[in-house]
Amino acid sequence: MKKLEYLLTLQASFMLLALKAKNYHWNVSGEHFFETHEELDTFFDGCQEQMDAIAEKVVMFDGLALGSYSEASKASLVKEVKAKNFTSKDAFVELSKDLKKLLDFVSKLKSIDFRVQPVLDEVVLFCHEWAWKFKKASK
Repeated sequence: MKKLEYLLTLQASFMLLALKAKNYHWNVSGEHFFETHEELDTFFDGCQEQMDAIAEKVVMFDGLALGSYSEASKASLVKEVKAKNFTSKDAFVELSKDLKKLLDFVSKLKSIDFRVQPVLDEVVLFCHEWAWKFKKASK
């Protein structure tokens, strides 16, 4: 896999992860609504930051960043979830799985360009921290 391909896969995945986080944010209900609603907004903001950094890196290598959800859904490791009522645990378990997919993907990348490595380091830090938070909150 070439650097632009894996960067676009990550950009697509963060686009869908952000959308999924907003879906949960809007449709969560239950005992921990207030805390979950706020944390999912914070998580969404972090996904947006990751997506932006990755998209800008694509452009720095003379590529075109993804500009539509239809493009993103084809390249993403993360799958959409339809709107319905969710509990905090539903959201946290599903988001934890998605973050693990992203960590597994990054861990398998070979021959990483030194100019891409800092972005991947940030992806790993973000995914690892939030996977831990969601795991603890879903127990």
